[in-house]
Amino acid sequence: MELIIVIAVVLTVLSAGLTFLVVRRDLRPGPAVAVSAGAGLAVGLCWFFILYLALGALAAALLAYVAVRRLGTVRAAAVSGVAAYAMVALASAALIAAALESM
Repeated sequence: MELIIVIAVVLTVLSAGLTFLVVRRDLRPGPAVAVSAGAGLAVGLCWFFILYLALGALAAALLAYVAVRRLGTVRAAAVSGVAAYAMVALASAALIAAALESM
């Protein structure tokens, strides 16, 4: 159990750092830290439910953010990033639930 908690903490910190590197140019320092902390916390908490698929959800969110940011505004990019994270995380949870149900 301790190993899972250590992995979750490490993933939380790494996810927050990566998110900060992506959003730091678009946001002021305060909001950039808040967004990064929220993303790290989301990945850390999702780790307990969907394991490594939480990282896939973060990657999808960051890719959606970067793609929409090049074409639109920061607000639209943030909304698309959150939506991408939510959709991939929910799909991953459904995938794990289906796999556990068929065992």
